Amino acid sequence: MANASVAQVLEALSALYSASDPQAKNEASRWLNTFQKQQEAWGTVDYLLKADDSNTETRLFAAQTFRQKITYDLRDLEPAARLALRDSLVERLTVFATGPKPVMLQLCLALADLAIQLSEWKTAVKDMVAKFGGSPDTAVCLLEFLTVLPEELNTNTRLPLTDHEYKEQGVSLLESNSGEVLKLLIMYMQSSAGNIDLQERVFKCLSSWLRAGDVDIAILGNSPLMSMAFEALDNEQLFDVAVDLGVEIIFETRDFNATTSNLVRNIYQYMVPLLDKIREAKEEEDSDKVRGYCRLFVSAGEAYVPLIIQHPDDLNAILEGIMLCTAYNDLEIVPITFKFWDELTYALMNPRNDQAISTLSRYYDALVDIIIQHLHYPDDVASWSAKERDDFKDFRHDMGDTLKDCCKVLKPAPCLTKPLLQLQKLLTTPNTKWQQIEAPIFSLRAMGAQVPDDEEQVMPQIQDLLSRLPDHPKIRYAATLVISRYTFWTRTHPQYITYQLNFISAGFQNEEVAAASALALKHLCKDCNELLIDYLSELHPFYTSIIRTLPFIDALEVTEAIAHVLAVVPVSNLQNALQQFCLPLAQDLHSIAIKEGNVQSRDDHQKACDLLELIAAFISIIHPDVPLGQPNPCVNFVNELWPIFDLCLKNLGTDSEVCEQLGKCFKSCVQSYRLAFVPLLPQLMDRLVTGFQLSGFSVYLFVSYRIIREYAEGGEDNAAVCFSLVERLSQIMLTKANNTKFDDMPDVVEEYFGLLTALLEAAPTHLLHSTLFPTVFQLGFAGLSMGEVRALSSVIVFYRRLLGIALSVDELVPADATRTAASIGQNGAQIIEQFRNSGSAFVRLIFTGLIYHYTWDVISDIASIIKSLAQILPLETSEWVVAVVSEIPETNLAARNKNEFLTSYMGAINEKQWAKARRVLSDFITSYRRKNAIDRTTE
Repeated sequence: MANASVAQVLEALSALYSASDPQAKNEASRWLNTFQKQQEAWGTVDYLLKADDSNTETRLFAAQTFRQKITYDLRDLEPAARLALRDSLVERLTVFATGPKPVMLQLCLALADLAIQLSEWKTAVKDMVAKFGGSPDTAVCLLEFLTVLPEELNTNTRLPLTDHEYKEQGVSLLESNSGEVLKLLIMYMQSSAGNIDLQERVFKCLSSWLRAGDVDIAILGNSPLMSMAFEALDNEQLFDVAVDLGVEIIFETRDFNATTSNLVRNIYQYMVPLLDKIREAKEEEDSDKVRGYCRLFVSAGEAYVPLIIQHPDDLNAILEGIMLCTAYNDLEIVPITFKFWDELTYALMNPRNDQAISTLSRYYDALVDIIIQHLHYPDDVASWSAKERDDFKDFRHDMGDTLKDCCKVLKPAPCLTKPLLQLQKLLTTPNTKWQQIEAPIFSLRAMGAQVPDDEEQVMPQIQDLLSRLPDHPKIRYAATLVISRYTFWTRTHPQYITYQLNFISAGFQNEEVAAASALALKHLCKDCNELLIDYLSELHPFYTSIIRTLPFIDALEVTEAIAHVLAVVPVSNLQNALQQFCLPLAQDLHSIAIKEGNVQSRDDHQKACDLLELIAAFISIIHPDVPLGQPNPCVNFVNELWPIFDLCLKNLGTDSEVCEQLGKCFKSCVQSYRLAFVPLLPQLMDRLVTGFQLSGFSVYLFVSYRIIREYAEGGEDNAAVCFSLVERLSQIMLTKANNTKFDDMPDVVEEYFGLLTALLEAAPTHLLHSTLFPTVFQLGFAGLSMGEVRALSSVIVFYRRLLGIALSVDELVPADATRTAASIGQNGAQIIEQFRNSGSAFVRLIFTGLIYHYTWDVISDIASIIKSLAQILPLETSEWVVAVVSEIPETNLAARNKNEFLTSYMGAINEKQWAKARRVLSDFITSYRRKNAIDRTTE
């Protein structure tokens, strides 16, 4: 059997590495993945690793397989076999200690994972040091093991250990050995004699132990490794690894106390000379060096923010270093500094630190100038790719956040004054490039969030200056967005509204500026809507003339702008105003919808979508406060639109995008007008049923869901009407389910079960006592096997809600008691009866999903479902779980592991420890999935 396996593995490996046919490679990979999970793999790969005629690829696969089986399958071995495996792997590592390196690395990882799981191997570090530490030839191998051990312990969450076990092993393997490991690293460094490879591995190993938090930082600070780490920055070959180590050392000293105070002083002294190194690297445009120094200074800045605030003059070198990096011209390096400025600003905003602002303000003052300079577009921007443009835009917005920090520290007026003075100077300078003007304008926009609406010192000058800017599209675009950003300020300075409205309107004449104009108009109308009511007579012809010419996204923002103004029109004038602005849209929609059959073109359908979305914008934004007893003018206007909506349903109802926008109109009616819309609710419900019947589109279910959420709790009559809607939609859904697989309509399944859940939350009795309930209960079973996560989650939530209702008992019943029909009322009894009748099939479905295909984030929810089911039907649930687990193939789950799980799980059920039962089940599924559902050949 072993010989046959060896031959098969070699054949599969040959295909994986040498076959030219992709399908053959994929089949080989799948076969090897399955092989790695088998018990016989232990012996087979042991043979392959030892065989003299095995090539490097074969030995690498064998070593990788050992690592994977130790990770997932170690518990399949008896304790004695685990120790024998340890001894065998150590011996194999002696053979490959000097290479090939990939094989050596995998064996080190395998031994590290083994040491972490073998609590009886408490001397793992000492044993490995004794075995490999005595020879220069094996030092690299030992350092590799010591490097990966803390990394695996702190990051390999696939190992089947509890948090407590991880912590215990951390103490046993790392904390108790850190002093000896530190001595070993010092010895290696002192005897390295220019061996760069060895020195690099020492630094990497020390970094790994520092990240794990298991090195006494005070001891390290007094060791020669500290000075060696910073001195290594002068070595080109060690620079990067020395930077990494320096960052880790600094991070470990972030909690300033008596133990670390001298160490921090030493670190600072090492960093002071690096200022000249940064300047030198900048002059040579050595971005790699600048990046490394930047990481060190920023790490120090972030770690020592409290110290910088207390002693800014004593730590000025750190600030100077970060400033040098922020001012560098490589825009991939500059953002590294932003987090420091943000954290320093946050600390300075604490009133207790006010005294530090006067000392540190000079850095922020210089920072404003630096950021504005970085905001400049380069001269060759026209040749940039789309990605380069997007990246620079993102970078500018990040810089804008730093400018906000400057405003917080310096206050807005001094920050605003800087770009204002720059612009005033540039406007009098001949041959000024547009980039020079646009950058300070952008900075004004970025600082807007920190400017108060009563700022009187600088903002009026800025507003006056906008009118004198050159008529360049890039400049006008930026200036328009400045107006957009400061509309909150305009609200308290209405004298600028006419000028700003004209400025914005003129921008629509330029294609490059139109988008900014649309956004600015929306913000102006939203923030100053009451001040713009008197401008409606001017806005009306502007709107009707321009709305048909703009790109849709701009047209939508202009429409939202108008809607914000209409939202504050007196109720008595509102219906007329709506007709003025909205009827032209409705007439255009009518012209498209009235065409019968297939007369409409694709452009017609898209235009209909756009028009419906514009109408929906009016409905969603305008919801007036109408006195009780008076008709709502918006509802009256919607009533006028019904015939057009009906035409859309009739003639465009097979277009999903049109129906989506029509549904948006319906949803907005429900959310905006609520009780005022009740008279039209029956008509809307009829249209939803008709639309779903004709098209099967999920949007009609979503609108129905909004109706249930809005109206079902409004009394018995409302609940009955809402249930009637669900009942009618369910009849259509059942017909669809007979003809279409759930996997082919995931959006419909998602919305339908969301609709049922909403009804359960608002008016459960109507559904639970209806003839519909047993049918939809069974219908959900088809959804429990779905692969689409959102639809599956919707079905799961439906069943969780049912169980939640069944577990809602009288307060006199203990919370952990077994639920019975007598203790839960009629609603719960109906639910329990369904689970009792169909629980076996239900448990089988969800268990199949748990162990084979559910995503990880669903496992917790399913575990909660089974826990709840066990609370109401403990005996039955136990029988169902035992039956399903017993059927799992032995190749995937050994009988011993089945018995361990069932013993723990049944014990928790019998003791009514429901939280424990949920945890045991969740841990079992997680362990099973890690072992059986992961493609090990890719790791």
